[in-house]
Amino acid sequence: MRKTVKRSSICAAAILVALALLVAFPQAPASAAPAGEFRGVWVPTVLSLNYPSQPTTDPEALRRDALRILDDAKDMGFNAVFFQVRPAADALYASSIFPWSKYLTGVQGTAPASGFDPLAFMVQAAHERGLELHAWLNPYRITAEAPDNASLAANHPARLHPEWTVTHTDGRMYWNPGEPGAQQLIADGVREIIGNYAVDGIHIDDYFYPDADFDDAAAFAAYGAGYPSRTEWRNANTETTVKNICDAVRGSGKNIAFGVSPIGIWANSSTTPLGSNTKGGEALVQKFADTRGWVKRGIVDYIAPQIYWNIGYEIAEYTTLVNWWADAVAGTNVKLYIGQAAYRTGNADEKSPWHGVDEISRQLAFNRAESNVSGYIMYAYKAFADNPALRALIKELNNAGTNVGQGSAPAQNGAATDPNAGTGAQPDAGTGSRPDAQPSAPVSFTDTADHWAKEYIASVSGMGVAKGYPDGTFLPDNNVKRADFIMMLMSLFALYTEKDATENFLDIAPDAYYWQAVASAKRAGVVTGIGDNMFDPDAPLTRQDMFSMTYRALVLMGKQTAVSSTGVLDGFSDRSQVATYAVAPLTVFIEKGIVTGDDTGLLAPVKPATRAETVAVLWRVYTQFGVN
Repeated sequence: MRKTVKRSSICAAAILVALALLVAFPQAPASAAPAGEFRGVWVPTVLSLNYPSQPTTDPEALRRDALRILDDAKDMGFNAVFFQVRPAADALYASSIFPWSKYLTGVQGTAPASGFDPLAFMVQAAHERGLELHAWLNPYRITAEAPDNASLAANHPARLHPEWTVTHTDGRMYWNPGEPGAQQLIADGVREIIGNYAVDGIHIDDYFYPDADFDDAAAFAAYGAGYPSRTEWRNANTETTVKNICDAVRGSGKNIAFGVSPIGIWANSSTTPLGSNTKGGEALVQKFADTRGWVKRGIVDYIAPQIYWNIGYEIAEYTTLVNWWADAVAGTNVKLYIGQAAYRTGNADEKSPWHGVDEISRQLAFNRAESNVSGYIMYAYKAFADNPALRALIKELNNAGTNVGQGSAPAQNGAATDPNAGTGAQPDAGTGSRPDAQPSAPVSFTDTADHWAKEYIASVSGMGVAKGYPDGTFLPDNNVKRADFIMMLMSLFALYTEKDATENFLDIAPDAYYWQAVASAKRAGVVTGIGDNMFDPDAPLTRQDMFSMTYRALVLMGKQTAVSSTGVLDGFSDRSQVATYAVAPLTVFIEKGIVTGDDTGLLAPVKPATRAETVAVLWRVYTQFGVN
């Protein structure tokens, strides 16, 4: 049953709506974000708005800007970053189709120095921080500023195919959505990204047809036969573009999400009875984008309407639109993420609903009471960088996060709420002892009753080695940080060394809750780091690192000797992905039946390990190798 404010309470005078909801949600609660909530932030690059801080070819400056954004996103509890990689028919990645963006280096067609590729760097760095990285594209815009029309790079596809373009009354150049060549170009650009980068999603925004005055009469005459009006033909063109992108994404066979962030109003009820009780601009009429239809026909994985208005705004009331979109996705497999106007906070006018940060707080509280809302995307990163109060609020409301929604990137768990932090999983310093050798009190969790690993989870949790979350969940399919795995491994196998260890990796903070565990593991040779005396404690643990660390612990305890033959690995089609250091561990654990491959029958050595996989491996090793 949906937990919404009843429609009868969202009618009559807008002022009553505002007052009622201000009472109901004076501010969002500071409790943990809901499990599974998707929390994204847009990083626009058009006009160099959020990245880079200024156009440059210097790879070090570009790296610093990228890492600042990603570190901030992680710190604030976001779990997805939407990086604008094609702001205006140009690219912030190495493309054979589109020229390098002027917003990146200052001159269109000029590449960063030393072969630096911002998208490749962003993807890797985001995944290391447990963040999803979605490639955000503007499908139709060729120039964001009219003067750019005359300075397109020589290899720009608009120069090569001017017949696919229209210069609009706003002075800007657009692809003509009715031209088959332009439609194909947009789809080919998506395939290029998917083929070359491990992105978690393809995302397009609300820039479709700029308005009804678009000069496409010639294209309509050439391709509009069979359509009763140019309006219906235009709607079909936009849907073709969206469908082509959907086909490119789903046809890749990869775990990639595709979604659209349209303007917040599909249509007003005065236009169609199916529309919302609003009076604003309409995607269906002004942008020729049947966004509701795309949801109903399932050609998007999620929809993220930009509901950039406040609670109580008469023309486009926030809760009215959230409820309308919640109804639109009901009964479909399409996720609903709300596009939030973070940029509007901090208005200097004390009478403005956007004065301070309370409006965003109320909106998130409302979202979280609506069961069909699966998360949000905030516009945009710089709003948080420039507003300490907003940053503090979103960090509080996200409460260090619990897991991710759409896609494959691992969850992130801040030290403040990590289930193993400060729980007693680490023995008293220097004792070398482990919790009860046998699980006398197996622990049950609200989300593991039907999970394949429930018995392993109960046993390892009963020993005090792995903990659940305060809300009674274990989140078995979330991923594990490298440092947290070391805490469990060292505790279960009683491998802690003396408490006065003074040597650790350079990136382990002295006050980190996992300092002693990692220091002990380093001293014992269970971990060797990633180079340059670094460990990367917050990075997601890969499956092969899980096996390798566990294997080294067994060797340390005299439970395992050298491996003579590794032929058992040849039966797996992804054998070539196994790192040299992981060959012996995987061989041993396969022969022991501890490892059988993932749910697709692959070793998946570089795939992040889940909490369930981690405790299952630890328990199997603990019992089969006689560690106890």
